[in-house]
Amino acid sequence: MIKQKLINKRIEKNKTQEEIAHLLGITQSQYSRRESGITKITKSEWNVLTKILETNLETIYEPQDGIYILNNENEVNNLENKNNEHYEFTMAIMKKYIEKLEYENEALKWQLNSQQS
Repeated sequence: MIKQKLINKRIEKNKTQEEIAHLLGITQSQYSRRESGITKITKSEWNVLTKILETNLETIYEPQDGIYILNNENEVNNLENKNNEHYEFTMAIMKKYIEKLEYENEALKWQLNSQQS
């Protein structure tokens, strides 16, 4: 998933991919893959990006596959409280993703057991 909010903020701040990549300690090509959604951006990279672009996480963050970054208190970063209108939607997405992972785990276990037999 293309990180359009991140791209827009980078352009707004007149920064090149090469400049951002240098500050992150990666190559321009590696950074380009992050902006284009090919490579996931780690939580620590998101934090550095907020400092580089002088903004907050909510301004540039876009979830990958409907997954939201969780903070240390296990609350979704871009939600102010549980009464937020997006809370139920976000939790439903997370539950579906967990179900998908559980299904994949079971399929892989079955495949592994079949190969051992």
